[in-house]
This record gives sequence, C-alpha cells and structure tokens, in this order.
Amino acid sequence: MRKATAVFIILVVFMPLAFAAMTMASIRPWIFDRSFYERLVQDERLYEPLQAELPTRFFEEGVFNESEQLPMRAVATALREVITPAELRAQFGRVLDEVFDYMEGRTQRFEVELEITAIKARLAGEDGARFALSLASALPVCDAGQEPIAPDGTLTRCIASDTSVSAAADQIAAGLPAALATAPDRIVLSTPWYIRMNWYDYALFSGFSVRDAVDGGLISILAVAIVVGVFAAILGGDDVRGRLRWLSSSLFFPASLFVVAGGVLVSPQITAVIGDSIAASSWNGVPYSDTYRAAVAEVVIPLVQEVGNGVLLVGIVVFLTALALLIVSWFVPARGQDNPRIVQVPAA
Repeated sequence: MRKATAVFIILVVFMPLAFAAMTMASIRPWIFDRSFYERLVQDERLYEPLQAELPTRFFEEGVFNESEQLPMRAVATALREVITPAELRAQFGRVLDEVFDYMEGRTQRFEVELEITAIKARLAGEDGARFALSLASALPVCDAGQEPIAPDGTLTRCIASDTSVSAAADQIAAGLPAALATAPDRIVLSTPWYIRMNWYDYALFSGFSVRDAVDGGLISILAVAIVVGVFAAILGGDDVRGRLRWLSSSLFFPASLFVVAGGVLVSPQITAVIGDSIAASSWNGVPYSDTYRAAVAEVVIPLVQEVGNGVLLVGIVVFLTALALLIVSWFVPARGQDNPRIVQVPAA
C-alpha cells in the first residue's frame, strides 16, 4: 500500500510539478530577453501580409467609423498605398518596448495600441490624393437605390452609375480632413489583438515586476516538486539506497522527454519541417510570396533552435542529476549491509 501511494504521488503530483518547473526553467533564459523578440520585429519583410490587413480592421472602427460604411477590401487596398512595412515595424517595436517596460516593473500597466498620428497627418495632406484614388478605384458600383455617400458619412462608399472614379477620388480627397478630424491619435487593438494588464489586479505586493513573479513562481514550483519527490521516495523506499533510486527513477522520464524534444528542435531536420509549414500556409487564402517565406525562415528557424537549446539544456541537467542519484545509490549500503555478522572465537 505504501509503495502504491508513492507511485500515485509521483504520477499525479510530482510529474506535473516537474514538467512545469522544467518548462519554466527552459524558457526563462529567452522569455525576458529583449533581443530575442527584436529579431522578430526588425525584418520588414515579415510585415508583407499585415501591411494593409491588420491596420484595416482598426481603421474601420477607430478612424473611418461605421457611419462611413466603407468596404473593408477597398480600405485595405488604399491603406497599402500609404502604410509601409517600415511603419508597421516601428509600431511593433514601440509595443515591444512597452511590454518590456511593464514586465521589468517600469510601468504598472500597458495597452497595445496603434499610433496613427503621423498616418492621419499624411492622409489629410500629402498622401490624401494617392489614398483617395486607390480607395475610389477599389470601390464597388452602387446597388440600385444606394447613395454613394452613407446618410451620416462624409466619404464616397460606392461608385454611382453617373460618377467616374476620378470624381469619386476627388470627393474622398476633399472629405478626408473632416473624416479624420474626430479620429483618435491612438487605436487600442481590440479582440483578439487587445491585451491589457494591470499588475495590481494580481500582485500580492506592489513594486514587484512580472520578471520577479515568474522567478518567484519557478522557485516555488521547484521547491514544492523537490519536497513532493522526496516525500514519495521516502514512502516508496525501504532505506536510503531505495529512496535514492525512487527519486532517480522519477526524474529520468521527464528528463528523457526534454532531451528528445530539445534534440528535435535543434536538429537540422527542423529547417525542412519549418520550410514545408511556411510553404503550405497562406494569408486569407493567398499564398505567401517567396520573399516573405525566406524572411520567416531566416527569423523563425534560429529562434526555434534557441528554444530547443533551452529545452535540451534543462533535460540534460535533470538527466545528469537523476544519473548522479542512481550512482550514489550504488555506494550506499542496503538495509542490514552496514552491520556485517561478527563471529566471536573463544580465546585459547
């Protein structure tokens, strides 16, 4: 019964704690490494699919409100003319700085936002005509009885049968300053892009950062895992040798899984797997360009291998710990062996 209880504790309590602690330890070296994420945002080629699609969702809600009733596909086409990958990279870089300021305790909350002050200024000025012509060229023909401008709108939403594209573009260019006048300078990214965190919602003590919380959580889980593992080994083993072997055995399984997983992630074969995945993916049904695929591969493959290095290192450390416990158990006498039988011979 005692050994069955030990097995139950190891499988149900110790293993989940061990996996959690090992996972946190493996991601700890890079999860707070700013340079790790900067490599994700510094290549402009990565923003090719997002150049118009991502801003469009928020421009329709935050800038061109519902009263304008502009077709999303037409707005996406027009925004591609004025929003460059370099601007998106700057936006994501700013968000990255805000995230790390929060995680490092410099700020207590953050909201992921699009900063559109410069874009609004360009649309109301030098880029307005180009945006208007692109938008007008992408607008559909008005349905029967549909007005070119929505009842509460200011911009042409469709091309009337008696109106040319150039005339619609002129109307849009003239109406842009009024349409942008009430638009906010920042757009809070809504679901599923909206992230808002307030440290005081879940912090036990003020002044702690997310980094401190993760480190504290890792130490706590590791300590509890050690206590539970030792307790299970005491229940399962009959002596010190047996208890060391129980503890060693309970570590070999998670360690082996981490070694295998880390080995797969750092292997050269992962390059082919990632390449095939990128080749098979698409954005809204449109295949990615060769340029974009090359950029993703150049960024993602080293990052995956870096993650794999952390997983492999933790697995090796735990595996060596388990092996050391097993070796030590070989030198520890079993119960009764430390009291060899003494034969007394009567003196002559």
